[in-house]
Amino acid sequence: MVEKLASEGGKSIRRKKFPEFHAIVDDREIKAVTKVLRSKTWRRGPVVEQYEHDLEKHFGVKHALALSDGTAALHVAMAALGLGPRDDVVTTPYTFLASASVALYQNAIPRFADIDSKSYNLDPEQAEKAITSCTKGIVVVHLAGHPADMDPLCEIAQKHGLWVIEDTAQASGALYKSKYAGTIATIGTFSTVDGKIMSTGEGGFCLTNDDELARKMGSIHNFYRAHATSNIHQFYGIGYNYRMTEFQAAIGREQLKKLSRMVETRRRNADYLTNHLQHIEGIIPPSEAPYAKHAFYYYALRIDTKALGVTREEFEKALTAEGIPISAGRSTPLLTKTELFNKKIGYGTTRYPFSLYEGLEYSSQVFPVAEAVDREVFWLTDALPILTRDDLDDIVAAIEKVSSTFLARSRGRH
Repeated sequence: MVEKLASEGGKSIRRKKFPEFHAIVDDREIKAVTKVLRSKTWRRGPVVEQYEHDLEKHFGVKHALALSDGTAALHVAMAALGLGPRDDVVTTPYTFLASASVALYQNAIPRFADIDSKSYNLDPEQAEKAITSCTKGIVVVHLAGHPADMDPLCEIAQKHGLWVIEDTAQASGALYKSKYAGTIATIGTFSTVDGKIMSTGEGGFCLTNDDELARKMGSIHNFYRAHATSNIHQFYGIGYNYRMTEFQAAIGREQLKKLSRMVETRRRNADYLTNHLQHIEGIIPPSEAPYAKHAFYYYALRIDTKALGVTREEFEKALTAEGIPISAGRSTPLLTKTELFNKKIGYGTTRYPFSLYEGLEYSSQVFPVAEAVDREVFWLTDALPILTRDDLDDIVAAIEKVSSTFLARSRGRH
């Protein structure tokens, strides 16, 4: 006998409130922030500089630049690389908006390519097909904590004379063939906004081994002043105020010390879920490629909508009723379906910079793999580092209940 779903009046699997994710902080972060508060040096200063040295040491790179947020990191990177009007970048349509929209800040545009069916990251073969005579670079996103396959993407970039930015906002601490994600390409960008693997409230950083790019990014993020000089009244180009505060850096230094441990906790809990979910019919847990060490920013669960006879949204609704909350924010709609790209909304009342590119129509583009993933994948939980074994067991029980119910109904209709 199939148990009645909670969404239809049955008893829910989970009776108490499910944990909400919060940053992993303790007295060390509090003491570090208090010390900055008492120092009366709050804007960029010695703590930010030390944080940058810590990042360089931890990730094994020559240069780190701490910034106000992850979107700023992407923008500073593209600006330093010289992206401009009538240029384009190739990236994934299955990601957060900033990975693609930042190109517009430089009056360039993104061109989208389909994704890999297992990692949900940019497919190298499809990325190469999207390259045009205007393409200047590739923005690779390490989605949900799983590194993209960087070797073929970097080879394609080298073949076509392109740079590569790694958007590592969701993959701090992930590994690609023993190298940290974000340290492999031209520039790696990171986010430490609240909710990310490392959190400083708002914040981000760039990593690079290129001396000239490091100098440019350092200047651009501070109104394009000469970086690390006392001349504060000379400006060498179009710059921005993307400086990190001492408060953010103080928190970041303590968070960095915990990064490896936090990733291991996420991996341990993700492994527990996968071991228990992989045998449930109609349920497809996230995979981990042989080259990757997944950081599990999100646990991206896939369902076989055809076998279960329901939509992803219907499954999410039933699971939420069982006490396992799934919010709309934990699903990633294709960027081509957003108003920005669908209607090509530009600056002011114009369609600029989209108007520079004749024949560009995002609304008519088809990405079979990304569209299938969009229909079937949702981000089950971002609370992996704080879940107890009882929490994990409730997730498994709820998924098993919901999937078995829908599966039985689907078979009954055939």
